[in-house]
Amino acid sequence: MWAKWLLFFFVAFGAKALLALVTIYYIFPSERSCPECDGDTLPLRLSAPGRLVARLMRGRIGRRWCPRCGWDGMVRTELHDPAAPEPAAGRPRRARR
Repeated sequence: MWAKWLLFFFVAFGAKALLALVTIYYIFPSERSCPECDGDTLPLRLSAPGRLVARLMRGRIGRRWCPRCGWDGMVRTELHDPAAPEPAAGRPRRARR
């Protein structure tokens, strides 16, 4: 009896949420170049909600910024890209003494 209810709730809600996450993932651009001006983009650190979404997507999304035209947005990323530069911080950290 419980198995039927669990299957029903997965089909009714879980499958739709999973399908929505996959669709949203493929909407994000996958290139490291800017979709607006085709310039190079820089990685940015994610905010707390962004880190939660990235954790749900297993680290496969990131946020990038184009210094040429000012575009910023979410992009699909590779898990371990050795050529990727370090993410730029929103504000500089203080030096510890």
